[in-house]
Amino acid sequence: MSSANSTKMSSFSEKMGRIEDSATLSVMGKVKGLIAQGVDIINLTAGEPDFSPPQCVNDAAIKAIQDGKGRYTPAAGLIELRDIVAKSIRNEIGIEYQAENIVVCNGGKIAIVQALMAILNDGDEVLIPFPCWTSYPEMVKLAGGVPVMVACDENMLPDMSALDAACNKRTVAILINTPSNPTGVVFPKDFTRELGEWCLAKGLRIISDEMYCALTYNGIEHHSPLKLVPELQKTSAWIGGMSKSFAMTGWRMGFFAGPKDWAAIVGRIQSQLTGSPNAIAQQASMAGLSHGMPEREAMRLEFEKRSKLIAAGIDAIEGISCPEPQGAFYCFVDISSLIGLTDESGITINSGDDFSKVLLEVDKVATIGGGAFGAPNHFRISFAASETELERALEKLSSRVNTLLTSGKN
Repeated sequence: MSSANSTKMSSFSEKMGRIEDSATLSVMGKVKGLIAQGVDIINLTAGEPDFSPPQCVNDAAIKAIQDGKGRYTPAAGLIELRDIVAKSIRNEIGIEYQAENIVVCNGGKIAIVQALMAILNDGDEVLIPFPCWTSYPEMVKLAGGVPVMVACDENMLPDMSALDAACNKRTVAILINTPSNPTGVVFPKDFTRELGEWCLAKGLRIISDEMYCALTYNGIEHHSPLKLVPELQKTSAWIGGMSKSFAMTGWRMGFFAGPKDWAAIVGRIQSQLTGSPNAIAQQASMAGLSHGMPEREAMRLEFEKRSKLIAAGIDAIEGISCPEPQGAFYCFVDISSLIGLTDESGITINSGDDFSKVLLEVDKVATIGGGAFGAPNHFRISFAASETELERALEKLSSRVNTLLTSGKN
C-alpha cells in the first residue's frame, strides 16, 4: 500500500476534528463512574429531573408495546402527536402553529442541529449569547456554520450593544435559550420583545430553545420572542420537548416548530439521518401532553421550593453569590472572590472549574465548572436532587468557602 493511500485510510474529517466533546456529559460520566465504584457523591451535575414521568406516560408506553405500535412512523412524527404539540404551543406559548409546522425529533439536540442544517451554508455565522449550554457552538459547527460568541450583560441577559457589534453580512441567525441553562435566568417580557424586534430589523432568524418553558418560579412568566413579535413566526423556530418538563430525558422527544417550508426541510433531513422518531415515546408523549399536566405542575412546585432553598443557602455563604433561579433547575454561582486562593490540597482556585474539582475530590460534591458554559468564574449547581442532598451539599460548600477565605494562600 502506498504511503498516500495509507494516509487517506488513517485520516478523519477535519470538520469533525473541530468538534469538542460535551463537557457536561464528560463530567457526569466521571461522577457516575465514581458512584458505581461505591464512592459517596452528592451529585449536583444532573441536567435532568430526578422525578419519574407522569404515570399516564408510562402506561401509554406499555400499552403501545402491547398493541404492537413500535413500528416506523412518518419521518416528521405521528400526525396525531404533531396536532397535540401544535395545540400545546398555541395554548401555553401563544403561537399559532398547525401540525404542518411541527417536526417530532429524537430529542431537543437533534431538533436544533437539524434546524441549523436547514438554514446554514458553510461560513454562515450564528450569534450565541453566553454563558450558554455547552453544546450550542458545536451544533453550529456540525451544521457547517461559525459560532460567534457574544458575552451577556451583568444580568446574564444577551447584551444588545454587543450583539449589534457582532452582527455582519455573514450573520444569519441567533440561538437563544430561555429559561436558561446554565444561569436559571428567564428573559423579561420587555427585553424579549426588544430582542425580537432587533432580530426582525436585522433580518436574522431566531432559533429559540424554550425546552424549560414550563419550569418557571415565584410568579416569573415565560415569554417567547415569536409570540411577542408575531412577524418572526415567518422566519424563526421554536424548540421544545418532553425531556425537562415531563422528566423524560432518556425517551428522546424533542419538537421543532417553525414555518412550513423550514419544517419540511427539517423533516427531509431527519428522514435521511435518523428516520422516524421513537414510536413508543411518541405514544407516551401524546398521553403526557393530554393527561400529565397535574404531575408536571407538582414537579414544578417542588423545583420552586428547592430553588428557594438553594438560593437562600448560597446567599448565606460569604464570598460567593447567585441570583435566585427564575426557571429551569440550575443555580449559577459566582466565585470571583475566591480566585487566586490555594486550597489545603494544593489546588489554586484559578477558575470555577478548579473550584468544582476541589468540591468533587475533597468534599465529594459534584458540580459543573463554568468554563464549559463560557463563564470561567462560575460553577453550576443542579437542584434536581432531594432537599436532604441539597442541604448536605450547602453545608460542605459553606465549609469549603470559609476554609478558602480564612486559610487559603494567595
